[in-house]
Amino acid sequence: MFKRSALCLSVAACLAVVPVASMAAQPKLEVVAEWNRLAYDLGDAAAEKAYDDAQTWKKALLHGVKVDSKGTIYVTTARWGGKEVPATLSKLVKKDGQWKLQPFPSKEMNDVANPKGLKAVLGFEIDRNDVMWILDQGHVAGAPSAPGDEKLIGWDLKTGKEVARYEFSEQDSDRKCSFLNDVAVDNDSGYIYITDSGIFCDPLKGGLIVYDVKNNKAKRVLSAPEWVNDEAFTFRIHGRDVLKAKDGKPNPMRTGADGIALSGDKKTLYWTNLTGNRLLSLPTELLRDFSKSEDEVKSAAKVVSSLPSNTDGMTADRKNNLYMTGLTLNGVMKRDAKSGKISTFASDEAISWPDTLGWGPKGDLYLVSNHLHLWVDGDMDFDQPKVPNFRIYKMKVGATPYLAK
Repeated sequence: MFKRSALCLSVAACLAVVPVASMAAQPKLEVVAEWNRLAYDLGDAAAEKAYDDAQTWKKALLHGVKVDSKGTIYVTTARWGGKEVPATLSKLVKKDGQWKLQPFPSKEMNDVANPKGLKAVLGFEIDRNDVMWILDQGHVAGAPSAPGDEKLIGWDLKTGKEVARYEFSEQDSDRKCSFLNDVAVDNDSGYIYITDSGIFCDPLKGGLIVYDVKNNKAKRVLSAPEWVNDEAFTFRIHGRDVLKAKDGKPNPMRTGADGIALSGDKKTLYWTNLTGNRLLSLPTELLRDFSKSEDEVKSAAKVVSSLPSNTDGMTADRKNNLYMTGLTLNGVMKRDAKSGKISTFASDEAISWPDTLGWGPKGDLYLVSNHLHLWVDGDMDFDQPKVPNFRIYKMKVGATPYLAK
């Protein structure tokens, strides 16, 4: 699924690495939920038994977490392991003292046989109006997607109705190569920004996609390889290479544009390539103008800084501070908007592959830790792991999310 790279970017060697500031008192990391094996509430005892008996839980990997204004927690499981995973988008419900994943908005919407349903959701966001923006990768277990599978859906949590749907065209994303990853939402201007990691082709075909909500149209931008593909970057988590050798040869992960964040003032879009350590940016005013050429967009892209770790999930607060998961730091980094300094905001050895960040209604920051590298390597211990395989943490940050008015 993830690939090796021979690409070397000279620009990366010229960057001055921003040092990690000494870590101040970090916020307390509270475990909200944890599992060795993901458990589903399917409303059907026979289906739940079949899920357990077939060991389908080996195919289910926890990815994203978001929280609505009432505090309800939602998660994604992108069906990388196959169509047998009973749901790709779920809300957490507690049954007999255990957190379980309940298909959301319904079992029917999570049915892979439903042509209008959800196939493989990884990234999503809940905006300030409690509209959930659901990004469907379309690829189940890495297979090419069918027309209509790769899409963005707006779901109003207050009314329980679909309020928007955009099916990506071949010009927006490639049915074979695309890997639609994550989203950032601007309620002020009515635009949504999307990363495409482009991992299913060699060379990678990463890119950014801008979606105009009001006019229900999108434009792919910045497909220039030097900005949205891997950066010949290798890394280790807890002393283990990502990924492990294959056929006796190095097999480093290769992933393009991944983490994405919108500044609190909505003027700047940030993103990172997962196998890279550059923080990149573009002015949103330029991106919202669909008449701008690819060359104009490319010339406006810039490297903000080098990071002390590569990152997966990103977000921002209203003061333009950035919060980024640090894969090699086992936690979360913070970039101060005024000074540009990057510090380790929260870290714990129990965290392994800090994946996605999501804001809670009181300004709390939620984090998924999922041991993704072990799952991809087929080395996850579902019986007696030293640390639960999947955890959702909460941190009291005391900041106002970028989504707020």
